[in-house]
Amino acid sequence: MTYGNTCVSYMDKLTKMNNKLLRISQMQGRKCCNECSYIQYGTLPPPQLFNYQVLGLVYKMVYLPHLLPPIFWDYFTFFTSVHTYNVGHKKLYFSQANTHFGQRSLKVKGGQLWNRLPQDFVNISFGKFRNSLKLYLNCEPM
Repeated sequence: MTYGNTCVSYMDKLTKMNNKLLRISQMQGRKCCNECSYIQYGTLPPPQLFNYQVLGLVYKMVYLPHLLPPIFWDYFTFFTSVHTYNVGHKKLYFSQANTHFGQRSLKVKGGQLWNRLPQDFVNISFGKFRNSLKLYLNCEPM
């Protein structure tokens, strides 16, 4: 089994265990809708929670770098600073990784997730970003 598949299987196991714990804590049967359990507790399934945290960090790196250590201040660059043509909204530039390990790096994964966000998430306050992102990830998993 490759390293990439192992990570997926661990995430699947974690998600299944989390679903089971939510059903037990809410005294619901196996046929209960998992999404409803997450919404009732105001949280996200583990894969979406990971994306939520990564996107929150990317937001801080892009708009609030002073809240982070200096190493993150220029971690991402906007696509417009690398290319001269307009791409619509503020998309991030990141180099493609050649390995599975590189594709899971924060720079690549964060850039991919950020670039898939709707334009509504650009230039809003951090609090509104986090609230809107949680609702978005509940409806549209990435």
